[in-house]
Amino acid sequence: MRAAGLLVVVSVGVASIFGSDAARAADGIIDASPALDRSAEKPIVVWPTLCPAGDDATGIALHKPLATEGPVFARAQELDATLRDAVQDLGFTLDVADPGPARGRARDLDMIERAARSGEHGGGPGDTGTWVLSARLEPLGGDSFLLRMVAVPPRNKQLRVRVERVAGADVAVRGLVVLRDLLSMTPTLADSGPKPQESASSGIMTPLRSQGRAVLAVNAALFGAYTAYSIQRASGSDDPRLLYPLLTLGTGLGLGSALLVAEEWDVGTGDAWTLAGGAWWGAASGVLIANGRSVTPLTDRYAWGVGGGLIGLSFATFVLTRGHVDEGGAALVHSGAALGLSFGALADFFYVGDIQNRTPNTGAGYGAAVGLVAAGLLASYVQVSQSRVLLVDLGAGLGAASGAALASPLIFQNLTEGKTRGFIAATAAGMLVGGGVAWALTRDSPKASTTASPHVVPMGGVIGSSETREGTSPAYGIGLRGTF
Repeated sequence: MRAAGLLVVVSVGVASIFGSDAARAADGIIDASPALDRSAEKPIVVWPTLCPAGDDATGIALHKPLATEGPVFARAQELDATLRDAVQDLGFTLDVADPGPARGRARDLDMIERAARSGEHGGGPGDTGTWVLSARLEPLGGDSFLLRMVAVPPRNKQLRVRVERVAGADVAVRGLVVLRDLLSMTPTLADSGPKPQESASSGIMTPLRSQGRAVLAVNAALFGAYTAYSIQRASGSDDPRLLYPLLTLGTGLGLGSALLVAEEWDVGTGDAWTLAGGAWWGAASGVLIANGRSVTPLTDRYAWGVGGGLIGLSFATFVLTRGHVDEGGAALVHSGAALGLSFGALADFFYVGDIQNRTPNTGAGYGAAVGLVAAGLLASYVQVSQSRVLLVDLGAGLGAASGAALASPLIFQNLTEGKTRGFIAATAAGMLVGGGVAWALTRDSPKASTTASPHVVPMGGVIGSSETREGTSPAYGIGLRGTF
């Protein structure tokens, strides 16, 4: 009687903490029928962790890690224990009788075939199937691993895959997070074609194609208006009755051309900003060169700007024929042109040896053109983030300011060509050093290899189950798991 009373007290405590129907049934709180509702069960098969993380055509390379394979064996054992406990905590019924895949039978297709059967030898039209979960682990050197988890819903040909690069101490924790995401995903039907993507924040349907349409349209309209204004100025006419119709025509032609291009080709945001950079930096280069060459009459300098803009636009189009440019590549194009303009101006000052009575239009113009071409070609071969480009620009600017500050005593009094060239050289050197330091500091450094350290995490919840006359009754407990 004392043991029975203790069992009732434990059952009531467990029911109040976990809210388990099975625990309440053990205490008589609810009437558990002997016939269980099998439709509410969610059976799942958890295959042992395999390695490597890839999936070849035969499945032969996939195998259970051996004790001789080093840290991957311990991490796989820890991940197996975590996944088996977690699926039960999530409300799934673990099939402990499944032995796992045989050698050469661990392909993704084998998982789909296993998900179509509720038992190892089941199958048929009336079989509800089972969930199948397979984790793969591959050492990447040091204490870093590639974790790949694949889940297949019952009687479904959909594979849910997640791949992450994780540290050794985080394999079990990240595996638990990935498991929850995979099992909580809503099944989706096969797509019959391209569909619009819904914004998660506003619910607005945005097209997947030509995301840079707006950027391209705005810049094309402005460049069209600038072209029309340049034509009107080059004609020598100041009549507003000619100017405003030309502005309207130029804006409309630019806008219409941009919309046609965006409709015909998939123009991303980075592509649009690259085209805009080619047009505007080309136009700036043309105007600066025309000013440096003292082109007369003055109205012809607008034509130089239009010509430079068209040449820059043609070059940007050539760059895009080699592949799409992302936002980082577009930032690199603008940054290269701006730095080229700065270095060109400094080179012009250095050549003349005069910073008081000289405007470096020629050097700035040629420098902007060279920087645009160099950065455009570089953007088609490398991939860089916007933040890194901005940090390098910031470093170059701070370096130039520091170099100018250090060399400023040279230009305070008795200014000569030699002192002027020294000041310009110090400024340019500071810009190079600052940009180089910023580039070096923003590199992705590889993670240093670390030795395995003890890692212990608490665990609790369902640790097993037992069959009773009323059905399956879960067993709860607490403990510690990890590596020591």
